[in-house]
Amino acid sequence: MFGPARRTWVLGGGGARGAAQVGVLQALFEANVEVPVAVVGTSVGALNGASIAAYPSLAGTMMLREVWMSRPALTVFQAHPLGLVMSGVRRNQLSAFPQQNVRRLIDRAQALTGVTKFEQLRVPLAVVATDLNAGKPAVFRSGDLTPALLASTAIPGVFPMVRINEREHLDGGVVENTPLNIAADDGAKEILAISLMAGGEYEPAPAGFAELIARTLQLSLHHQMLRDYERLRDRCKIVVLCPITAPTATWEMKREHVEGVMEASRAAMAGLLHQRGSRLFRHSGIHYLRLDQPG
Repeated sequence: MFGPARRTWVLGGGGARGAAQVGVLQALFEANVEVPVAVVGTSVGALNGASIAAYPSLAGTMMLREVWMSRPALTVFQAHPLGLVMSGVRRNQLSAFPQQNVRRLIDRAQALTGVTKFEQLRVPLAVVATDLNAGKPAVFRSGDLTPALLASTAIPGVFPMVRINEREHLDGGVVENTPLNIAADDGAKEILAISLMAGGEYEPAPAGFAELIARTLQLSLHHQMLRDYERLRDRCKIVVLCPITAPTATWEMKREHVEGVMEASRAAMAGLLHQRGSRLFRHSGIHYLRLDQPG
């Protein structure tokens, strides 16, 4: 239905919005969209991407759903970064939570997939972090997965910096939240991206300071993706899928809410595929997915 495998999948960052990414991935595999030839992921997109690169199939996505419903996932994403900003991090303290919280989530995913090294993956994976010393992206492609995933998800102020090869690393979303650039520089001719920061344009005025910061951050990262898309679309074909989530909608991390976000995004993506079919991938474009429930 959708032709031979030739696309690089790019999975953007967005914290708890990663649940929406899982729903979109499920719909893609349910529709038998061809598996990726490579995966590039930032932050939560790197976490999701590691499972998809290990098992690029509907079965792999269902394992990923199980990860998102697990206690480690709910623990990692239950405290929104802006809540920590508002409450304040103690003086001389650079992070609010220990690295162990994210490590338990990574361990949970790896226990299901049985994959701990890049070389064991069925599809090549590039994990994007921020090299804080150089102020530019750091891309990991080989060796142990855990350090790379810890670096890519080290949200500033929330989780500690990760030291790799004598350099400090933070969340890849700081410099490449939807890493279209990385995929294009790798030579990708076709890119299918799932970007998670759409939605700020459609919301009412913020009701408080935390909502204001959430809104401006979401707008900034979404428009960063839009600029990259416009600049790169002459180099390669780019299709971007954007599940629309409110800036604060994913602050609630309960099992039923997470499951609802995954199902709403799955249904929205399935509807788009039913409507457009293979035509969806013939030309570059950005497609916004409105969810039936807040998410």
